[in-house]
Amino acid sequence: VYEVEDRVKITLKIKNSGEVEGAEVIQVYIKDEESTLERPEKELKAFDKVFLKNGEEKSLEFELAIEAFAYYNPDKGWVVEPGKFEILVGSSSRDIKLRTTFLIE
Repeated sequence: VYEVEDRVKITLKIKNSGEVEGAEVIQVYIKDEESTLERPEKELKAFDKVFLKNGEEKSLEFELAIEAFAYYNPDKGWVVEPGKFEILVGSSSRDIKLRTTFLIE
């Protein structure tokens, strides 16, 4: 995960270690760990369906604009608060395989 010009880029590799072709939906969630107001535990921000032959490996890249980290505050409107965020990647919200944190300043 790294920030470039008000964007967050997430890169990862996925591999089909099985014996047959398959597909996987990769889902990217965020979690605001320091929000002023209560927010959902996980917010889905991107996803992609990937088809892989047996033994095949692919690199994926997701890019989130800074607006993906905004929420509506009734007193201020749409805001992106500085603080610690967690990026979670998995095949569902209950099956998180990768996670990392970063700061918005």
